Amino acid sequence: MASGPLLEVKNLSVSYHLSSQIIHAVRNISFQISAGETLALVGETGSGKSTCALSLLGLLGHQAHLESGEILFDGRSLRHLKSRQWKSIRSRKIGIAFQNACAALNPILSVEAHLIETLQAHRKLSRKNARIRALELLREVGIPEGQEKLFPFELSGGACQRVGLALAICNNPSLLIADEPISALDAVSQARLIDLLQLLKQRHNVALLLISHDLLLIPQIADRISVMYQGMILESGLKEEILASPAHPYTQGLLASRPDLQHHHETHPLRSISGSMPVSGEILPGCPFAPRCAYSEPQCRQAALEETALSRTHRAACIRISRRHGRGYGEGSATNE
Repeated sequence: MASGPLLEVKNLSVSYHLSSQIIHAVRNISFQISAGETLALVGETGSGKSTCALSLLGLLGHQAHLESGEILFDGRSLRHLKSRQWKSIRSRKIGIAFQNACAALNPILSVEAHLIETLQAHRKLSRKNARIRALELLREVGIPEGQEKLFPFELSGGACQRVGLALAICNNPSLLIADEPISALDAVSQARLIDLLQLLKQRHNVALLLISHDLLLIPQIADRISVMYQGMILESGLKEEILASPAHPYTQGLLASRPDLQHHHETHPLRSISGSMPVSGEILPGCPFAPRCAYSEPQCRQAALEETALSRTHRAACIRISRRHGRGYGEGSATNE
């Protein structure tokens, strides 16, 4: 492990400036990832997880604005890099596997051509050596011999995700971002892909930022979990802390809504979180989850949201928790990390 965090995000805020409105997608979030560690960023669709991921690689569209905050990778600020400077970061330092791998791949390039082109863009490799390395990577992620000549539209969704992972790790990055890698797959393919992520993480000694709305498979791979809602991190901690002792009502609701082997529509019905997410980017005073929270009180909708430290590693942003624990663990409240 490095002495400091590999990735450090401090008070990051991102908004989308549309013709009719400004959408605040990410609101003052902070977190860290150490070398070799896995952080799972979880939350419902529309909570700002993917926007956060894209901001780490400078891939936000022209309508997006990084309003404030700092992104440090291995101690280096990524906030104001020029286009040519990003080339030394993307793929070589930080790799990303996109949510819809089939759409992210070029439809007129074969599977092996994707890898050959990416390898040669960042390394001084002959086409022959690049192809040899491409085939090694494809075998490593489970693409069988003979399929390297296929085009993306000829592959299944799971195979496209595997190609996306091969592209993400081909230049040996220190950090891999996997954005909803299992969301479009069936249950069997999801389990296999999680196993593959674990294998790649160990084999390549890579840190992992896993973005997902599915809490079922995350416990198998995550070291820490941060729970995101309406652009904010409401709770963060070690996997064991979040799963065994969820503090925020939203985290409790997410965990309670997971199906299990006892689920039955009559005897053990599946629970759900009442209400629905606020309009995307809408800023509500106080806690953004208050309109859906069973424990909500008037102060929840008015007071500024602050975190309470429940331990050295476990934090939650909730007025009720703050009131119950006073100043919290140690020196008291702290920022999202």
